Amino acid sequence: MEKLYNWLVLSSIRGVGERSLKALFERFKGAGSILEADEKELALVVGQAKAKAIKDLKGVDEKKIKDIIKLLTEEDLGAVTIEDEDYPKEFMDLPDSPPVLFYRGNLKGVSCVGVVGPRNPSDYTLSLVDEIVDLAVDRGFGIVSGGAVGVDSRAHLRAVEKSGYTVCILGFGILKARSSLLKRIEKSNGVLISEFLPNQPADKHTFPKRNRLIASLSEFVVIPEASTKSGALITARWADLLGKKVYAHVGIGRSPRWRGCVNLIREGKAQIFGEPGQIFGNKVNSRGSLEEFLQTPRTVDEISDFLNLPHSEVFQILIKLEMEGKLTKMGSLYMSC
Repeated sequence: MEKLYNWLVLSSIRGVGERSLKALFERFKGAGSILEADEKELALVVGQAKAKAIKDLKGVDEKKIKDIIKLLTEEDLGAVTIEDEDYPKEFMDLPDSPPVLFYRGNLKGVSCVGVVGPRNPSDYTLSLVDEIVDLAVDRGFGIVSGGAVGVDSRAHLRAVEKSGYTVCILGFGILKARSSLLKRIEKSNGVLISEFLPNQPADKHTFPKRNRLIASLSEFVVIPEASTKSGALITARWADLLGKKVYAHVGIGRSPRWRGCVNLIREGKAQIFGEPGQIFGNKVNSRGSLEEFLQTPRTVDEISDFLNLPHSEVFQILIKLEMEGKLTKMGSLYMSC
């Protein structure tokens, strides 16, 4: 609990934001070391004013921090800090990695596909979301989205129905999660994650802020529909900044529903797709269902049936996994290492 307490202290210091804390972590490697460092050492990283704020613990309410830690036990919430081994490594690529994450559910290191879109999608889009999620889960990927009504909720729900793994990044504190969908995610194979304090309500800044986490946690992002004002475009731009692929669909080109997707494609920030199969190609999450499937020795025919791919594409996947040391070949059979 000491690490958590120290990071909550640092996070509550007035005038010291996440970018500064990330820079300090990279220099000192831990919250305890940051708090113990002298002012001159801190100033070399974040400047004199912030260094003084840290040494003075400016704005820190120790009772509030102790109450937060007590609340975690009372409400059965998990918390992971930036220096913990189970902190999602993907978030370390962000310039403002959250120092503390709160969660409820199963926090797993599963590669995820981001699926984001509008709150009032067309029926056509909802059907497309089902196809995307089905294929992602079949390939062993988790689904990450933001829990909002519309595309986000449909993606989470479909993953739950398919017994897949889903990650919901919240734009408010976990204890503010009231919807039946979020309760289902908690009780399924999924997890709710928030960088905000457990009882913090949403505001106009919190939802756009969480979009960077969705982009970061995604191996690639899929946008089945987006107008020019869609919040999904924030996720897309973060994914582009992080070097992640973005796939955008254009259902009815003349409709404003897809104008945001059209713009992303025109700007070179997204690749257009028609059928979900075009997104995945031979992409497989080797830490997911294929690895589990190969716990028992399998033939190429069996693997081809499992992945619903032709032999030519299956061989490409198997060669890649064998070179990575993730499977071994025994005659005509393949098995996970």
